[in-house]
Amino acid sequence: MKKKVWISIAVGTLIVLLIGINVVKSLNKENPTVKTAKVEEREITGNVMIPGTLSLSQEDYIYIDSEKGKIAEILVKEGDQVKEGTLLLRYENEQIELEKEQNALSLESSYLQINRLKEQIEDLEDKEEELAKQVGEEEAEKQIDTEKEQLEIDLKVANLEARQTDLQKETIEKKLAELEVKSEMAGTVLSIDKEAISGTVQTPILHIGKIDHYVVKGYISEYDSLKIKEKQPVILKSDVIPEQEWKGTVTKVSLLPEKTETAVGTEEAAVQYPIEVSIDEKDLPAKPGFKLIMEIQTEKRSVKTVPLSAVKQDGEANYVYIYQNGKAIRKEITIGTPSDEYMEIKSGLNDEEEVIVNPSDALTNGVEVTKK
Repeated sequence: MKKKVWISIAVGTLIVLLIGINVVKSLNKENPTVKTAKVEEREITGNVMIPGTLSLSQEDYIYIDSEKGKIAEILVKEGDQVKEGTLLLRYENEQIELEKEQNALSLESSYLQINRLKEQIEDLEDKEEELAKQVGEEEAEKQIDTEKEQLEIDLKVANLEARQTDLQKETIEKKLAELEVKSEMAGTVLSIDKEAISGTVQTPILHIGKIDHYVVKGYISEYDSLKIKEKQPVILKSDVIPEQEWKGTVTKVSLLPEKTETAVGTEEAAVQYPIEVSIDEKDLPAKPGFKLIMEIQTEKRSVKTVPLSAVKQDGEANYVYIYQNGKAIRKEITIGTPSDEYMEIKSGLNDEEEVIVNPSDALTNGVEVTKK
């Protein structure tokens, strides 16, 4: 019996000893070590990233115009440098040439008629003078007057017809001038499509462009159109050339939207606004047609910030842990615009407070911590 009692006492003592050891270990356990950062005033920028396509700054496409006739000759070749007004190609149109010949004949006939009537009027005036010597001026005028009035009316009609024919000549000359297609810009002839000349495909006959300056073209949403303005700086990047980036400037934001095609099952087309960005550098390894990412800087402000890794989210609430008297204290905050490494703090923190950077998920409000 005594043996059993001593065994019970020994077991109890062992349990108490183990509990005591655990308590001591718990009391001696070190507090979590944390890294802190102060609330700092920083300059942050707001960016909008949109895709774009590298394009020539200025280019022109010449399509065949079947109403003008057939192309008689192309007066340039690929690689030629052209100026504004340079003659590119010429059409031939038999109908317009026929109209020109008929107009010339009609005009010649009108002038012959006018000259003939003028001669008749002059002859009649001579006849009136001779008759006046025989029957007197008053009687001579009576006899000649009716015939003279008719000739003068005929002369007026002939002059009107000649004027009308002359106007027709101006119209025909304008049509003939339109048979000659001139360049509307200075640049380089990039391509000539032989199949387009024959009319077998609906593609440009000539493609002219400026190859010494590029732009990036893209589209922005309704929301972004309120933030993006001309003269804003842009950083341009390419997935094909990841190690490089180029600077640019927003040069054009369209006032009017361009509707895109509706997707199947949608009610309305997406409204997008064309945008154009000029590239500051001239020597680009990229070529027209390359896809680029445009990072447009829409704002630059000086604001209170904390490291982005210090901000945590609980539902719709945003909060940080601050280091205060050796403890981690949770504080809710109102955030603003984020940057690559920092978050704007609109309210909830003052300048003297230190936030805990990259707090662990196990960190709780009020727990004692050790600052690194």
